[in-house]
Amino acid sequence: MIHADGWSSAQEPRFVAGLFGAPQRVAAHIKREEARALATAVEAHRAAGGLYIVLDGTPTPPAPRRQYGE
Repeated sequence: MIHADGWSSAQEPRFVAGLFGAPQRVAAHIKREEARALATAVEAHRAAGGLYIVLDGTPTPPAPRRQYGE
């Protein structure tokens, strides 16, 4: 909504216009069930000898900048 002075009212941004409605609230017990299922799948993968990488959260240094013409 744009007011007479040209300012827009504060609204939640809509990044995607389409068939999606407002975000739905997910109940805590459903989140727990999904987390438990994911943990089970990860453990099964590891038990079968699957590869995994532990991300330590340390940021990497930025790549050197290239000069134009190189």
